[in-house]
Amino acid sequence: MGACDLLLSVAKVEHQAGLSRALQLEGIARHNASFAILDITGVRVVDTQVAAALVRSAQAARLLGAKVILTGISPEIAQTLVHIGAELREIIALSSLQQGIAYTLAQR
Repeated sequence: MGACDLLLSVAKVEHQAGLSRALQLEGIARHNASFAILDITGVRVVDTQVAAALVRSAQAARLLGAKVILTGISPEIAQTLVHIGAELREIIALSSLQQGIAYTLAQR
């Protein structure tokens, strides 16, 4: 694995409005990032629209070759995502940004 294989695109989302543009797709493509970490620690409420935006962002990142890691998930957010049936099958979910970064580094 080369040095560029572990480039990350880390997006910190403070509120729902930033979710749809959070993953920097141009940066993922430009740097050929292997992983895209989407940290939603600051998001307090997830509804159907936010979940759909999350899934669309993850799909786009995967099309560019990046594995998507969702971090900062609170118990309430996890319960809501399950309740609304959000399709997160191909997204790696971890509780903290630190765990997300550690996960990517362990993939070496």
